[in-house]
Amino acid sequence: MKINQNIEKTILQYLQDYLKKNKSATVKELIENYSSIPTVTEAEIRLVINDSIKKGFLNINHSTGASRDLATVLLAEPITCMEEIPRVNIVISKPRLRELGLVNIQQRNDQIDTIDCFRTLIDSSSRTIRICSPFMQSDVIDDDAFPDLIDCMSNALNRNVKVRILTRDLKTRGEREIAWILKLAKSLEKENNLSIVDYHLLAESGKILSSAHAKLIISDDKLAYVGSAELRKNSLIANFEVGCLLSGSQVTGLCEIFDTMFSKGTVWK
Repeated sequence: MKINQNIEKTILQYLQDYLKKNKSATVKELIENYSSIPTVTEAEIRLVINDSIKKGFLNINHSTGASRDLATVLLAEPITCMEEIPRVNIVISKPRLRELGLVNIQQRNDQIDTIDCFRTLIDSSSRTIRICSPFMQSDVIDDDAFPDLIDCMSNALNRNVKVRILTRDLKTRGEREIAWILKLAKSLEKENNLSIVDYHLLAESGKILSSAHAKLIISDDKLAYVGSAELRKNSLIANFEVGCLLSGSQVTGLCEIFDTMFSKGTVWK
């Protein structure tokens, strides 16, 4: 389990303050007395306690026959949280039908092509790929766009990676945009590894109240694309698109955002 660094810092501060004031406490007391903001889970508190013991910030004394929850925890030394330095790479889609001089700029600044970025994210996943793409047009796999996306997704599904797709307005557009991924999962007998949610809310008048518009691809909880490009041909070869490839603890927070929105939509598949 990877923990959001902001949550880790909050819990560490709580543990230090509580143990300075009370000298000692059981694991159970530390869990039950947490009342700070933001909210955290019991599992997150346990994880930070265990990690702090391993790092020597906390000592734990077990009474004979007592459960771990009743073990006494004490401060061993001041608790510190190593700040993780996130890595950010700029990702761009270069319009290929016109020469705009972007290739030289991309090389000068070590920027990443959007297709290469998407390929890296999918190929590096081992557990879950989270994709938020308002439009997922089937032309994304055309020969002049991202044809090896089929191979990338096939390999991921065969690795038993869970593919979660958050999109919009499938009720109007139907399955024509996602037919390729549905067909692929079925051909591999990996349909249970594919989940698709439609987040698109309309008023009775037909006005859009709320809809998925973010563009994200997240590999497990370690790498994420955030930007303007999505899984359609125009985004990859015709439009000028810019995004970022992120690593570090911020990715955990993006997973939380994605999963929350994923739970608010209508299950399509």
